[in-house]
Amino acid sequence: MSLKESLEEPVSRYMSKDFAKVGDEESVRQAAQAMQRIGATEAIVMKGKVPVGIITERDILYKVVASGLDPQQAKAREAMSSPLQTISESDKVADAISKMSKLGLRRLVVTRDGELVGLVTQKAVVSGTRGQNVALPELARPEGVSCPYCDAVMKSQQELSKHIDQVHLGPGLLEGNRTKW
Repeated sequence: MSLKESLEEPVSRYMSKDFAKVGDEESVRQAAQAMQRIGATEAIVMKGKVPVGIITERDILYKVVASGLDPQQAKAREAMSSPLQTISESDKVADAISKMSKLGLRRLVVTRDGELVGLVTQKAVVSGTRGQNVALPELARPEGVSCPYCDAVMKSQQELSKHIDQVHLGPGLLEGNRTKW
């Protein structure tokens, strides 16, 4: 499958239906245990049947552990990120990549008619860890190498790498600076 074909596929092909959910009044420790049970790095925080946020390993580390809070006492709602960013299951993979890139996120809640049906991660669409992967190779053209995100043509792979780093991912990521991520 070509890059363009992969980017045109629906998000539903790359979303996970198996994700952790925790109540907003549950402790951060309970959230971490729910994540651990299924091997996830995030959990959707629910208030009743309504998703209200997402709690990630990073949220737990920075908002709870680093702040000196007790994970058994701190509530999931206190450590979650909110509001949730969503994408429709029928939207294209390219739209999900673009939205995550623009918002500086690695996860989007997938909806069908406004209802939570899954979770899509940057890792899933790029590396295929939660399903099939989207091919994101550098496309060689006679005049250079094209960006898989915006189709801009660069003279070399190094120039493309810098372009993706600065425009689509954020400064420093491709050089190994993972502080933002």
